[in-house]
Amino acid sequence: MRMLLTSYLQRDLGVVLLRPGSGLLHYFSGRARLLIAPEPEEYKPLPSGLLPAVNQHLSADPRLSSFLLHERVIAAAGGISSLREWLMRGRGCQWAHGDDYHHDQMDTLDYGGRPIRLCWYHEHRLREQSLPELDALAAQNVAEWVIYRARTHFRFGEEHQLSLPELCWWAVLADVSDLLPDAVARVSLRLPPAPLPAGTRREADIVWDKDPQAIINAYVDKVKPVLTVEVDPEPAAGFMLRPKLTRWTCENYTRWIKTQPCCCGCGMPADDPHHIIDHGLGGTGTKPHDIFTLPLTRACHTRLHDDVAAWEAKHGSQLFHLVRTLDRVFGIGVISTAKKRGEN
Repeated sequence: MRMLLTSYLQRDLGVVLLRPGSGLLHYFSGRARLLIAPEPEEYKPLPSGLLPAVNQHLSADPRLSSFLLHERVIAAAGGISSLREWLMRGRGCQWAHGDDYHHDQMDTLDYGGRPIRLCWYHEHRLREQSLPELDALAAQNVAEWVIYRARTHFRFGEEHQLSLPELCWWAVLADVSDLLPDAVARVSLRLPPAPLPAGTRREADIVWDKDPQAIINAYVDKVKPVLTVEVDPEPAAGFMLRPKLTRWTCENYTRWIKTQPCCCGCGMPADDPHHIIDHGLGGTGTKPHDIFTLPLTRACHTRLHDDVAAWEAKHGSQLFHLVRTLDRVFGIGVISTAKKRGEN
């Protein structure tokens, strides 16, 4: 809430009077203090009273139009029903073309799957039409709502102007960073704009640059869990007397295991994911589940397979190292509980 009010100075009493009017008095209920600031130059033409919310510049940025209007981004922000509820918080009909008559009751027009706030009169007149003005209104509503959702996610006030890095970070948290346009990804990574090739070039003159989106995805892969899991409390096989067990495999997890230091304490990075031998796991010619793996160098891995008893006598039980590995895996979030999209 922001207001532009005229002040009346009473020097003899040492007080300053503000007159918001009866329609705005409820904004002062329960407020002990107010922030006073000088009138900006661009506010001088405006009348006294309640100021509109700050327009978010990113909602009108043409570089972001494809991102803000994407179905996955809309779903990550809360879905069309959330957009419709947010839109109906506003006042007045959004149709400002043609006649000046507006009904006092508002409704939403579902225009190509995107809502527009219209009065009953204009909703009835425009419901079967397809106009460039309606296209622009529908796209503007979606863009402003997505920016609003990103701003409120970080609990910024309405006076906060959302920045491009903040929007990109929201995209990472919402798992839609792969949809960021190339131009936006370049700005976020402080890369120069992509050159526009002109004329003919020799193949030897072509310089390959890594795709900015690939760079962002690489950063995201470092901070998001390697694996998210869900628990089925009533699996179908659990009701069988002698169910046939299926080996669980996960390439993402074994790939992560290979990036960890060797558990033998040699200080070298691991080369292989070693599947536990013996201890009742696996079977003849069958490896255990991929979750029962240890990070080992190629040399340590070979020595373990050559003589399991000698390796365990020197380095300890495989089960001990497995428990330590799993404790780290869950502790740093490599494996986390799966969440539904939009859930906090």
